Amino acid sequence: MTTVILTRPQNRVRQTAAVYQAAGFRVHLSPVFDLRLNPMVRPEWLFMAANTWVILSVHALRFTLQVAPNWHPDSDTRVIAVGPAVQQAWQKHFDHPIEYHPLMNSEGVIKLLQQQPAGSVKILTNRDGRGLIRAHCMTEGISYQQINIYERILLPLDLAALQDLYALETPVLTATSGGILQAWFSQLKDELKSQVLSAPLVVGAGRIAEVATDMGFSHLVVARNPTDEAMCAALSDLTANH
Repeated sequence: MTTVILTRPQNRVRQTAAVYQAAGFRVHLSPVFDLRLNPMVRPEWLFMAANTWVILSVHALRFTLQVAPNWHPDSDTRVIAVGPAVQQAWQKHFDHPIEYHPLMNSEGVIKLLQQQPAGSVKILTNRDGRGLIRAHCMTEGISYQQINIYERILLPLDLAALQDLYALETPVLTATSGGILQAWFSQLKDELKSQVLSAPLVVGAGRIAEVATDMGFSHLVVARNPTDEAMCAALSDLTANH
């Protein structure tokens, strides 16, 4: 039975583990971040109108509704999600239409903004976001407000447990963002880094694969998207072929 290392944030990793366990995998929980509400956010910021809202993660939506449970966009407001996970979370709360680009990343959001230019944009994200959409708005003269609704808190890894795991078998590492992968890998000791780099890695997008390649990973599998189901399916394909 293959062991998969899960690096999702602390508040999400057990939910993710259930998906992999149902598919027959052992799991090793290794979250590198915990998430918390940004204490600087004021609820009234969420009620200021904008032509377009952009929601860059399920966490951003969850913390938004924690700050302002009655928040909702105006009926004529365009809402863009970064991908299907955000869309699905949105539809649990709102009947309001929401869209996402097949690229399922910030570049895809920018393409949607280019197809239908907005006069004003509000971005729901975290303070460590990539900043591409903000840069696009600035370049195009679009009025924007980026609300960093939550913060990521770095967690120490259980390095002894990871060393024991890699000594016993070759597990499969998973990463759903480049930032998670870099923060996780940076905590490893040099000997363990070499073992990790030679082992399989499943990532949730092509841009994460580019980050991984630059880091020295060579055995890469790219899932259709970073959802738990797509990542698990990619792992199933990997193990079926070996």
